[in-house]
Amino acid sequence: MTDTGDALGRAAEVMDRLWSFGGWEVAQTHESLRRYLVEETYEVLDAIESGDPDSLREELGDLLLQVLFHSRIAEAAGEFTVDDVAATLVAKLAARSPHLTNGHTGPLDVAEQEAAWEAAKVAEKARPSCLDGIAMAQPALALADKVLERVRRAGLPDDLVPDGLRCVRVGDCGDTESVFRAVVLEFVADIRAAEVSATGGGGQAGPPLDAEAWRRHWRR
Repeated sequence: MTDTGDALGRAAEVMDRLWSFGGWEVAQTHESLRRYLVEETYEVLDAIESGDPDSLREELGDLLLQVLFHSRIAEAAGEFTVDDVAATLVAKLAARSPHLTNGHTGPLDVAEQEAAWEAAKVAEKARPSCLDGIAMAQPALALADKVLERVRRAGLPDDLVPDGLRCVRVGDCGDTESVFRAVVLEFVADIRAAEVSATGGGGQAGPPLDAEAWRRHWRR
């Protein structure tokens, strides 16, 4: 791998220079940049789909610009810097990937690696809900996939998954995205209600629920 330190450092310096001019950049906020972040993410996905490495390199650079931009806004507000972002990532990877520091040199068992990663996440976060940490602003279909992945891993029996989440009907109801998102969010509310019921409403992380416990605390 090539040494990326100098190039990344220069990219951060360019962002600082743009900021120093006091023009369009300093007028932006995290909120005003949301649409650019979404657009650049989709352009990266398009580049991956195209199979063109030059296009992917360019689009990843545009996405990196968004990271630098948001970090610079946070730095101006006295919150964190791009170095803090990188340090947080390094600490997270080290905590969730023990083979980085335990002297492991051989091939990894992928299943064991994934299990260790998930266990480390649980230990770090101690989240009261199996859905915590999911980006609810993502498109409805992607959100449904992520929610179903999480709740199945958490032991939810398949018979509690509503029929409306199993099939997307396009063209029958106007805004398909909004209609399907409402179905997903209703399911999310049901999941959280069951978890709250199972823990007595204390708001703390409880023991994992088995299939019968999910059914017992299901509100429908």
